[in-house]
Amino acid sequence: MVLERMMTTTQVARLLGAETTEEIRTRQGYLAQLRYRGQGPRFVKQGRMILYRESAIAKWLEECETNCTRSVR
Repeated sequence: MVLERMMTTTQVARLLGAETTEEIRTRQGYLAQLRYRGQGPRFVKQGRMILYRESAIAKWLEECETNCTRSVR
């Protein structure tokens, strides 16, 4: 069994472009809303800690790609 690299919400927020503490908190809130709605990347919950597999983030970002703003809802 090969374990995949896991990422925290802070690491994912930085991956999404957050640089300052405020931006990181904003992106973490965004991820929390996506989790609540069932629209975000798949995640693992260990106690209170939320972890994302690197491949789940990549897949989610790929699924969000579009060529036209009209198709985004």
